[in-house]
Amino acid sequence: MHKLNSFIFIAIIVSVFVNIVAIFGEPDYRSEILYAAIIPSWVVYFLAAAVPISVVLSSLVTALLIRKSTPPRVEPINNAGNAVEMATPMVVPEPESTPKVAVEQPGRGPIPINVHEVPTTSPPNSEEPIFVPTISTFEVTENPTDLFFHEGSIWVASQDEDGIANYSMDGELIYSMPLHPYPNSLAHDGDELWVGTYFAVRTFDLKGGMGSAPVELRRPTDMLYAGDAMWIANSGRDVVTMVTKDRQTVKNIQSGAKPQKLTFDGQYIWVVNHGDDSISKIDQAGNLIGTWNTGGGARGITYGGGHIWVTNSLDDTLSKFTLEGSRVADYITGTLPGDVVYDGQGIWVANRTDKTVTKYGTEGNHLGTFHIGNTPNALATDGQGTVWAAHSAEGLVSKLVVEDVTIATYPVGNAPEPIIFDGDNLWVGNALSHTIMKIGLDGQQEAVYESHGREPNALLFDGENIWSANQFDHNATRLSRDGELLGTYSVSTLPRTLAFDGENVWTSGCWETLLYRLDLEGNSVPPVETEGAGPIVLFFDGENIWAANAHSDSVTKFTKDGNPEGNFSVGDVPIAFTEEGENIWVANWREHTVSKLSKNGEDLGRFETGRLPYGIAYDGEYIWTANSMDGTVTKLSTEGAMLATYPVGAAPAKILPVNGEIWVTLTSDDSICLLYTSPSPRDRG
Repeated sequence: MHKLNSFIFIAIIVSVFVNIVAIFGEPDYRSEILYAAIIPSWVVYFLAAAVPISVVLSSLVTALLIRKSTPPRVEPINNAGNAVEMATPMVVPEPESTPKVAVEQPGRGPIPINVHEVPTTSPPNSEEPIFVPTISTFEVTENPTDLFFHEGSIWVASQDEDGIANYSMDGELIYSMPLHPYPNSLAHDGDELWVGTYFAVRTFDLKGGMGSAPVELRRPTDMLYAGDAMWIANSGRDVVTMVTKDRQTVKNIQSGAKPQKLTFDGQYIWVVNHGDDSISKIDQAGNLIGTWNTGGGARGITYGGGHIWVTNSLDDTLSKFTLEGSRVADYITGTLPGDVVYDGQGIWVANRTDKTVTKYGTEGNHLGTFHIGNTPNALATDGQGTVWAAHSAEGLVSKLVVEDVTIATYPVGNAPEPIIFDGDNLWVGNALSHTIMKIGLDGQQEAVYESHGREPNALLFDGENIWSANQFDHNATRLSRDGELLGTYSVSTLPRTLAFDGENVWTSGCWETLLYRLDLEGNSVPPVETEGAGPIVLFFDGENIWAANAHSDSVTKFTKDGNPEGNFSVGDVPIAFTEEGENIWVANWREHTVSKLSKNGEDLGRFETGRLPYGIAYDGEYIWTANSMDGTVTKLSTEGAMLATYPVGAAPAKILPVNGEIWVTLTSDDSICLLYTSPSPRDRG
């Protein structure tokens, strides 16, 4: 490597000298021969850049390989400053020993130790119930940049595939055609479809035939038809271009630097100028009426509720303006807000970094921030109250329909994961607060208790007391329902699961080869040898214990006595169970699927969910999954059909049906949420 670097350095010096001679001196064919003989300069420069790039890439590959073969390192946690005021005095008995074995070092890839981390919901949703949209997502062409609706279908501009495509409202492809270069905006004048490309705007009839000659522009970013003219944000020339429908008049209006988006208030055209953080007002004759300052990184603009609304991507705000240009107020959005639309009732903002959309009332009141699983780049409405989002990075389009589904969100501790119900109250384990909360069915806290172990990642109700598996103290604790500590017991390494078979409490660690058992007094019962690798989660179906083997993509069935009854293949990284009649359902975390098995282990199918399903539950009618990467929950039929997907919050972990309502822990939002069809069952009673 040292010799190669030396050679490249010398070649660069010689090449630079030859180029200087060629530029400033007289033509010299000998130098040209020398130049060609040594090495062309562009090759030298490429090699010079390639060497450090290759080193970086090799380092990254090495790091990834190391991560694939090395189990997560357990870091000590400083518990200082996390003291919690106890509702009752704590009694700490002496720990009882449990037989241990050596930790197995699995050779398979990493498994989740905590839920997938995503940006928190910002601004946070309030405790007051809000209506949430149902999300339907379908694939379109690569890098969709704009959407347009016409006669019950949707047109999509695809920048990466250099084309436009027409889809049904359910996502079925109807028609597509190539179009160069880089189509990025769409508009319709009543007769023809206008398509903005990188250097021009072209027109077509809706059957895909080319219309009149193109209008030459420079980087048009948006188009709007108003007042018998097409208005084009001509970003590369810092003007708004007006083109009459008959192409007889073309006028350029100096609006501001890098005009980005356009909107129409019924009388005037408004443009947001991204380059100088301003908005401009233009009459239908093409006269500039005025220009006003906005927040930092002005990006999107829309008209709604008698006002102009502007997103400020660098300030993470939404600005409200009067039609006279006065700035009324700024409202907090998510991170890096971009596009904004008005659906006839509310204002919707696309927060690109958070992968969320935020809805506001026309008075600026926050009506909910919703995780939709993919980065929203462009928003549009179809005139029927439905909001559509184009996800450029993923080649997807999402349809957001607000129905009668309501969500309420309640704050808890830091990084809540497990949630259980004791017949009267909910219990939530806050992994990074090292606390356990008792919560009423109204979402209000009843009490907060210390878990007496770090990271309580699993909870269990044995009919009388609450058990906690504390991951980083490698123990389990038993508390009364009044929070009194009844025992602390050594169990597996990194315990993340608990199961109760009516007599014994089972636990395991994903890096071990044993399943551990305690009786209800905390006394050790002989452990059980595992069949699969990495038993991360245990589940009792009323008759048998099931273990999810994260390292071998299988589940193992045991009798209550610990005898194996079979090992069955499922999807990639099984991580959660639920029971539906005579069937067992398994969430396959890394595969984004669920497996349906009979209790005899027969494979009854594998079905898609949202991304990284971490929790799963059956409510007596439907299967529900908590999709930790998407910030959503998915509702499936017992046949595996996906019925609906709802946004709930950042990094949903465990899901729990209670009395016809769905409770979900939101790990990144430090909260729990209640999802129900409005009105709730308690209100219908």
